[in-house]
Order: sequence, then C-alpha cells, then structure tokens
Amino acid sequence: MSIDSPTRLSKGNFLYRHPEFYELMYPETDEATPSMCLRMFSRFLSKPPKSILDVGSGTGRDLDVLSRTCTDCSGIDAVPENIEYAKKIRPHLNLQVEDMRTARLGRTFDVVMCMGSTLMYALTNQDVEKVLQTFVAHAHPGTLLVLDLRNASSLLDGEKFVEREKKDVNLPGLSAKVISLHSIDHYEHLLIRRRTWHIHGQEPVEDFCEYRFFYPTELEHLLGEKGFRIVGMYDNKELKDTDLSGPRLYIAATFDPQNTSTNTA
Repeated sequence: MSIDSPTRLSKGNFLYRHPEFYELMYPETDEATPSMCLRMFSRFLSKPPKSILDVGSGTGRDLDVLSRTCTDCSGIDAVPENIEYAKKIRPHLNLQVEDMRTARLGRTFDVVMCMGSTLMYALTNQDVEKVLQTFVAHAHPGTLLVLDLRNASSLLDGEKFVEREKKDVNLPGLSAKVISLHSIDHYEHLLIRRRTWHIHGQEPVEDFCEYRFFYPTELEHLLGEKGFRIVGMYDNKELKDTDLSGPRLYIAATFDPQNTSTNTA
C-alpha cells in the first residue's frame, strides 16, 4: 500500500488517518469496552437505553456492539477518514463528521458516551467547556453520560510514567518499528506524544499528539457544574470499587439540569 507523505502526517494521529489499521493495532476481541458500557447501563439506568450517542466514535466498533440491543445508535467523529471507514464496514450506524466542541444534532439521547480518551483532545479550558456543553445539548433528565479516559493520578506517578516506548508492529499491510516519546506540560495539563513510524521501504512517518489530562475530583467538579452527577467512578472495566490508582478512569454520571453544583453551593 502507499502511505501518505511525512509532511501530510507531521501532525495528528497516524492511525486515525489510516483507520484500517486501528483495530488491528488495538484489537478487542473480547468486546470488553462495550460490555463495560452494558454493565453501566444495567447498574445506573432503570431500563435499557433506546438511543445512544458516541462522541468520538472512531471506527464505530463499540457502537456496533451496542447496536445489537439498541437500534438507535449515532456517532460523531472529527476525523473524516474514521467516519468514511466506519460507514463502509458498519453501514447500519448513524455516523457523521462533527467537531465535538460544536456538534449539535438537534435531539437528545438516553446515553451519551465519550470513550477512548476522546475528552482528552479538549486541550484548553475553553475547549473543555465547549465539549461539556455538547454533552448537555444532547442530554435530557436522566441521560447517562459514560466517559473513558486516562487517569491523571496514575499518569503523573513517576514510577508509571514512561518517557520512551519502542514497539514492533506486524499487521496485514503494515510492518513497522514505532518509537514513541512522551513528555508532560505541567502548566497546561498536557501529555505530549511524538511518535515515529519506521515503515519498511519508506521514509519515517511522524505524528504529534497532545492530550489534556484530568484528575478524578476535577472531573467531578466540571461535570457537576453542568448538571451531571457522578454515580460511579472506577479504574477497571469490571466496575469494582478501588482506590482509583489504575491507568484509566471509567465514569458514569446522570444528568439533572436542575441540580448543578452551582445551584447547590
């Protein structure tokens, strides 16, 4: 196959621009993530959802599994390649290209999801505010918000933070050595990744990504200001209570526009 030039891919995530490799790079044959979502639905909703919105739906893999029990499934993603690819392999889903900061579909959903660290692409306080407003715009009283993202409490533990990673990738159509360099901008609360793909027979391809990180109590405050009350926060997909020291956070919050943290202060 022909890979885009390094200039075109100097910024952004290489796998997002080539979604045909994403699920091969990060396989989830056990469907652990959507199964965790179903577990949250059962625990925190009085009845199964009739509609689901996935903000940052990517290739639509999670939404595809959830569509087995909920026929009204919509997804938005800012990367056109992701939506184009997802529509080809999962045409039964309602998918469209939208910026999560400005998306307005003109309706509400029983569940709003934002998985795979998508919220971490809201880099500034203004971006975070806009994304939270998007959640609000698509929620009605009782809507369940489900978030999945990196846990800043774990990320900033010096023993767990890895500055340099090297990985050999051998996928159908793609053989490469991948070197990732990580750094942290403490003032801006950003995780910065510079990743180089050394693809056999081609010039190195670089991608550059930044991710905003969040602490558990910070998320509780931000969501509470918008009327989302956290009903569950975990660092595991089995939804077991722990000290939240794990690398990821899985959050369930219910929407009540009359019960914001501002109103209850």
